[in-house]
Amino acid sequence: MGTIYKQKRFSKLTLEQQQLKLQKDSEYEIAVRNIGAVFYQKKHDAKVTTKEEEVYKQAKSQLWDDYYQWAVGAGCYEEVTPEQQLAEAEVGLASTLEQVNLIRAELSKPLIEVNPVSIIREK
Repeated sequence: MGTIYKQKRFSKLTLEQQQLKLQKDSEYEIAVRNIGAVFYQKKHDAKVTTKEEEVYKQAKSQLWDDYYQWAVGAGCYEEVTPEQQLAEAEVGLASTLEQVNLIRAELSKPLIEVNPVSIIREK
């Protein structure tokens, strides 16, 4: 699993970032609505071809990719390394395991324990 980017909370952005994000969000939504309106109107009036549907999906995907690249570059997303992802997942696992074991205890079932497993590779 590689590095991913997670959207920052709006309140954590600078005032300038907030204003730019609101502007870009609006531009993105309008662009998606515009290409969607044309596509769905045509789909309603007549049958659209597979090619036309693919062109629409690609255009919509390109809009998202452009917006996402802008947002990452503008600091609206934060980098989450594999080590950070693992730490977050382990915290979530521990919390879930705790809840499961509380329920299991109420039902007089054996508790579940998770232990790290070492992987040994033969050469």
